[in-house]
Amino acid sequence: MDTKHLILLAAVAAVLTGAVALLGVMEDRQEVTLKEGSYVLQGFNPEKVYGIYIKQGDETLIFKRRDERFILTGKYDYPVSNEQINRIVKAIADIRCAERVTADERNHGALGVAGEKGGLVVRFFGESGQKMTGIIIGRDRPGFPGFYVRMEDEKQVYLSTDTLPAVSTKTVDYIRRDLPPGRKSDYIRIACMNGSGAFSLDLREGRPVVEDIPKRQRQDNRAVAEFLKSLQQFPVRNLYRKADLATLTWPARLEFQRKDGTVYRVELAEKDGRHFARAEAMADGSAAEGHAAGGDKAKDASQPTLDTVGAFNRDHEAWIYEIDPSWMRVARMKQADLLE
Repeated sequence: MDTKHLILLAAVAAVLTGAVALLGVMEDRQEVTLKEGSYVLQGFNPEKVYGIYIKQGDETLIFKRRDERFILTGKYDYPVSNEQINRIVKAIADIRCAERVTADERNHGALGVAGEKGGLVVRFFGESGQKMTGIIIGRDRPGFPGFYVRMEDEKQVYLSTDTLPAVSTKTVDYIRRDLPPGRKSDYIRIACMNGSGAFSLDLREGRPVVEDIPKRQRQDNRAVAEFLKSLQQFPVRNLYRKADLATLTWPARLEFQRKDGTVYRVELAEKDGRHFARAEAMADGSAAEGHAAGGDKAKDASQPTLDTVGAFNRDHEAWIYEIDPSWMRVARMKQADLLE
């Protein structure tokens, strides 16, 4: 995982201060042990997190840190993005106390904090596998933005000051959607190649322009805008290893060229009414000329670009993504579909 990101989370948690007014009627009010507005996870250091366990109902996910990234363990050991892990860690680390509610275990079930049979359970583990802390997220309090929360090894229940950002326990929500990655403003050209031919969009002037338009025709700006909008979302449905779908053929592809020379290729396939994509990165325009990333142009690329290409391929080279049919519609488009 990106250690700098984790350090930033720890720093944010350390410097945020301030009191939060008590709201609503307190159940079984007792003396507050945490300051109003203080963080429920006291002394928590995100930089030390090497494992995360999340469970709600029958759904359980386990993440383990390998080198500088986190792996969703299980059938595939899939590498999730650092941003996804940071969102989980930040959501839990940012829980603040509004009031102390009850330490009576008989109330835990009604508040949704009885344990794994109750609410959302999140545990963090250190490098050697030791449990750092665990927290149970219960139900919301009606008419109040917060929710009931309990440290797993303590009886005391607190009410939080704010709602909890979504923490999913569904595998599909952790599948990478950064294909192509980064800001769309970083791209200068998009090429589409399929059985109907090929066309390209030039994005360098800030306004997309269809290349090589025939005489007496002009581009349909609305159609171009819709085409680009479709490319901005990667509608993932499921995940497979390449070896599991080795017989697929890939008749269509999209290539996205960035300002730094990196080219991201997304190839598309269809079988039995289902639609699939695979992705790879290449350096310095080599994809457009059909060369591998190790070609001469790749050798001339800057080291940061080569590092970006290597990291992307490391994360995506083993995977095939099942996607929504909308992307196949985009892949089948012809230049004429963007003209009027």
